[in-house]
Amino acid sequence: MMPAVLERLLDAWDQGQAQRDQRSAARRQPPLVRIWDGDWNLIGIVQGEISGSFSWKMNDTGTGELVLPVDHHISRWVIDYRSRKKNVHITVDKDGARWGGRMRRFRLAKDNDGTRTLVMPFLHDYEEVKRIYMWSNPFLPAVVQFPRVSVLAGPSRWVLKTMLMMNLIRTEGSLWALPDDPLDLNQWIGSWDMNNWSKVIKPGSLLLDASPWTIASSRFKTWHEMAESTLADAELMVECRRWLAGDPPPWPGAHLRNGTLVIDIVDKSGRWSPDGHGAGGNILSGIWNTISTIATNGIDNQDSTIPVPDTIPQYGLAGWLGTIPQKPYVTYRDGSITGIEAAEFTWEPSQAAQIIGGGHSAPGVNEGISASIQAVGNILGTYVLFPSAGTIADVFLKPIYEDTIAAFMSIKSVVRSSQSGWSHYDEAWARGADRAYTLSGLVAMREGFWETRERTSHQLSVQDGAPWFIGENGQGHFFLGDRIASTVVGLPAGQMVVEQVQDLTYSWSRSSMGWEIGLGDPRSGESGLGRVIREVSKLTSATTQLGLT
Repeated sequence: MMPAVLERLLDAWDQGQAQRDQRSAARRQPPLVRIWDGDWNLIGIVQGEISGSFSWKMNDTGTGELVLPVDHHISRWVIDYRSRKKNVHITVDKDGARWGGRMRRFRLAKDNDGTRTLVMPFLHDYEEVKRIYMWSNPFLPAVVQFPRVSVLAGPSRWVLKTMLMMNLIRTEGSLWALPDDPLDLNQWIGSWDMNNWSKVIKPGSLLLDASPWTIASSRFKTWHEMAESTLADAELMVECRRWLAGDPPPWPGAHLRNGTLVIDIVDKSGRWSPDGHGAGGNILSGIWNTISTIATNGIDNQDSTIPVPDTIPQYGLAGWLGTIPQKPYVTYRDGSITGIEAAEFTWEPSQAAQIIGGGHSAPGVNEGISASIQAVGNILGTYVLFPSAGTIADVFLKPIYEDTIAAFMSIKSVVRSSQSGWSHYDEAWARGADRAYTLSGLVAMREGFWETRERTSHQLSVQDGAPWFIGENGQGHFFLGDRIASTVVGLPAGQMVVEQVQDLTYSWSRSSMGWEIGLGDPRSGESGLGRVIREVSKLTSATTQLGLT
């Protein structure tokens, strides 16, 4: 072998080994944990903690817990709640990802061996979004809310971000509410400057939004209640990340205050991309590339397999880490020698072949019947010198005919019924479809099909770096919302399950540290009690909305 070639090979080997050692050291590095006060002033960097555990959940509030010795200097600051701003914030930076949240409470505990600790549970910053209500008209005071319902149609990402933005304008810079400190003139004027807001929406383009269309409507729902089904149906993910001084600007020209919560909606699944997305496969043929479209009935999804892209430019870059939705490649193979420490796979068949809904007639139907009765009755009444006969007849007949014509609708999925077999569950009710044959009713029907769809979930406990690294922003092969594949011992030979990462938890203590991931729909393995609680919660929300309307 020529000396020049040998030298290049040795250089490549040395670079590879250096990169491997660097990544290995980064995985062993504990997370950077910082505590901030209510105004996002740094209190201190946490060191010497007993344990910590923080979870990211896709489109929901993750939880975290930090346990400190009671005599820790940060513990003393937290416990002295009478002498500080009440809110306590935390950021946890690990492998390019950042977990930010607010302390829910603190608890002083004494173990059996006499050890005294401070236990601090936290809620992820997504909880901020869940506490924002969508007013009927966010630009008017509460005493005047016209029109009755706030409605917006368009691409899902744009619609949801716009609805949230309109209500952030209300909470952050409203003309009808006092600022936090009414005596501070700067708060009256500066509230209209987005750079001073505690929460901002990352700008996006309406014309470049390829997400499926939706109709969002609300009359004092929370944004989470309004957006939950749309996010799930389109497989979109809400990103909530605290911007801290020293970070790159979230968009060109941004000049934010330290601790600002930047909210964005991203498509990491590629489900509705014209280039397709990874949706299944086997270890021989690889991951299939599937493109999803909405069927002609406006309800069913049609999945078509298309050729896998020959090349992905990013995968050819040395040192590049990440996942491209059109061709995900991260695959965990279960077996005797594997990075999978524990696994659980759950499958649930579809629960209905037909969705029904309604209750109120389509707009104009009741009014048309009423007008016809009054017109015919009044005309006939003139012949017997009783010209108001039609009006009186309408009063008596209205309880009989109202909401009987075009008041209910049903849509059947032939695909589901044929796939389920001769014997299957027939029907389910679409919550929220109270007015039939309207666009909002159609959206509610689609939500009903989504709620009763076939579900799979896959829970994995994996070793970080065996062989894949967990992290984002170029420090991991995949993170929350990305699609990854895995084999499951017991499924047909060679079959791979491809699902989005729905939740991630990073836990560490003085003796161990590591990641745990959850794939697919977490509700497929939901306990009976958990499902009952969730359904009661939805019923309560729906009842509240009906009371308002």
